[in-house]
Amino acid sequence: MKLALKITLALTATIFVVMAVYALYLQSRHMVLFEGDLRGSATRGAAVRLMIQDIWRADGPARAREIVERVADMLEDVQVRWIDLAAKPGQEGYVELEARDRQALEAGAVITALVGPHGPDPMRLTYIPMEPGNPAALEIVRHLQREVSFVRTSQAAIFVTTFAVVVACSLIALFLGYWFVGRPVELLRDRARRAGDGDFAGRLQLEQRDEMGELAAEIDEMCIKIAETNARLAAETEAKLAALERMRHAERLASVGRFASGIAHELGTPLNVVSARAKMIGSDLQEPPQTRAHARVIGEQASRMTDMIRQLLDLSRRRSTRMGAVNVAQCVRTAAEMLSPVASSRSVTIDVKAPPTPLIVRLDPGEAQQVVTNVILNAVQASHEGGRVRVSVDERQAAQPSVRGDGDGRYVHILIADEGEGIAAEDLPHVFEPFYTTKGPGEGTGLGLAIAEGIVQDAGGWIEVRSERGRGTEMAIHLPPAQGTQVVQADSA
Repeated sequence: MKLALKITLALTATIFVVMAVYALYLQSRHMVLFEGDLRGSATRGAAVRLMIQDIWRADGPARAREIVERVADMLEDVQVRWIDLAAKPGQEGYVELEARDRQALEAGAVITALVGPHGPDPMRLTYIPMEPGNPAALEIVRHLQREVSFVRTSQAAIFVTTFAVVVACSLIALFLGYWFVGRPVELLRDRARRAGDGDFAGRLQLEQRDEMGELAAEIDEMCIKIAETNARLAAETEAKLAALERMRHAERLASVGRFASGIAHELGTPLNVVSARAKMIGSDLQEPPQTRAHARVIGEQASRMTDMIRQLLDLSRRRSTRMGAVNVAQCVRTAAEMLSPVASSRSVTIDVKAPPTPLIVRLDPGEAQQVVTNVILNAVQASHEGGRVRVSVDERQAAQPSVRGDGDGRYVHILIADEGEGIAAEDLPHVFEPFYTTKGPGEGTGLGLAIAEGIVQDAGGWIEVRSERGRGTEMAIHLPPAQGTQVVQADSA
């Protein structure tokens, strides 16, 4: 049974008991008033007897009878007659009385009796003797239909009122119990079920300023805290899984690097032999032209494989460097000149904008050339046919993203921009990861940018990538300038 229904039944039973007790009290009061009226009739009868007796003695029986008859005519619902206690049945003035009532009248007592209280014509009889020893007595009959009807009507009204009060209070209690107890409890139950199923969203629409409202507010606050805790745990779990996956990926890369380093050492000698033999055949004038052409192709492909192996070795272990001052503008021009055949084959133009004054950085010349060449080559390969690659060199104020405070200063700035498709947002965080590439088969190994970033970071700089899908890519290389150092020209090969 629901709580609201229990409260309603309890209140209904309480109201019913209270109204029933009140009805019994009213009924008892009516009976007391009725009985008091009977006793008052006896008292009034005694007073009437004294008055009649005085008239009887002073003016005689005839005068007394005349006065009684005149008074009876004036009274409504009251009948008055003289009776003779000595009369026999059938004689005038005879009345049938019980023996004890007759004896009391003969002794001078006033007798009052209620006749037929539950019948159709209830009456109250009052017998008033004139004096002891005198057989004459006065009989007063009063019809009580109105009094009995009033009592019965009062009883019916009390019953109807009690029933109406009980029904009305029951309906009000049922409504209030449902609205203030049943409905909030159902909302709290549904909220608890949703929370048990893992749904902590939403709030209880319970605008009550009572204990139920406070409980609903506490449950809402609890669900909010649980949801926040779950979200935080999910984010921490995801971060831990991502860190674990990165660690596993790093371990795999380390294993691949060690394996690739060993393979590179083993393949280096055969490739050198192939390259040397291809050069010998290609330079032998006695060989047919077609043979020399094939030999040159073999030599070029062997050199390409050698370069790839060198990149693997550079990634796995750093070669000994020869630090010196490098003119970045000259390095950029040299790289653009070296890559011009590749750009021409793809109908791509390389525009270089560099100041005539040297911009010097302290770096290994070969590594500097490698960084610029790799980034420009990526831009050329990402450009459409007939596109343009813009390369500019200047010096500007910049702040290193990973360093706070002291990272702000003057840096040599190399901007390389292409007009290709750009890099997707999901690929941007991975552009500097080793072996990660979005190029087609045979166009790249995914090592160029990884090596370039490592060289730039060792020199105290950084590389920024800005790209938007369909609008090209910009790569900005920032290198700290070195003043007062002898310039060392970068290798052109």
